[in-house]
Amino acid sequence: MSSENPTGAGPWPGYRSKPSYDPGQSLVFPGPVPAELRALGQEVRAADWPVRLAFRASRMALLDTMCRWQTLRALACVHALAAGAADARLLGDLRVVPGPETAADPALSEVPARLERYALELPPDLVDAVVRDAGGLLTDNRFTASVLGAGLSADSCPADTDVAVSRAVVLTSYWYETPEQRGALALVWSANLFVRSWLWWSASFTYGDPAGGIGITADPRPARPAASALPAWAAPLLDRAAG
Repeated sequence: MSSENPTGAGPWPGYRSKPSYDPGQSLVFPGPVPAELRALGQEVRAADWPVRLAFRASRMALLDTMCRWQTLRALACVHALAAGAADARLLGDLRVVPGPETAADPALSEVPARLERYALELPPDLVDAVVRDAGGLLTDNRFTASVLGAGLSADSCPADTDVAVSRAVVLTSYWYETPEQRGALALVWSANLFVRSWLWWSASFTYGDPAGGIGITADPRPARPAASALPAWAAPLLDRAAG
């Protein structure tokens, strides 16, 4: 877990951590983010989410593929942020925007697998924070659908307001109408939000604020969700989160 690098030295110079009030957990305090990674962190939350609602099996499979791809993409970006750098291959993979066309392109079929390797190399505590936040969305979801739909739509940097509204409506509808997709949607929103929080904190504070704020992780954290509440592709993330 992130306690392997409590001072930000060694392999994870991009953040520091300290024990939290939640036993066995730690608080995450990002450090300065290089300009290239900051710009990439803004772009990496974008995905070409659908603008039309459809419940056929092929559309549900595409949504699941996009959720997996974008979750791993955001976590691979966290890897770069935590390491303070990224190699050329990772930078190239992070710039591939998940969507119907990229998902169907045989030349890009290996990208999610490469992103997953980076995601699973993260300190367990960082993966655990994302997984637990997704569990919190699934447990207390009175406002999740609208926040998630609007947030993912905004992150996608839509070309115009019609596209933005359509994406928000479609994602919100999928949350309500297809409960089996909620775990995937919660994970992708949690991963995107973690990147956003990392960038915001690093721009506002460096390794913590003068008042000793709690960093970018909740304290105490929500309970880790059961495997049955998440998609099958999340099993390696759960294993990593458990350390």
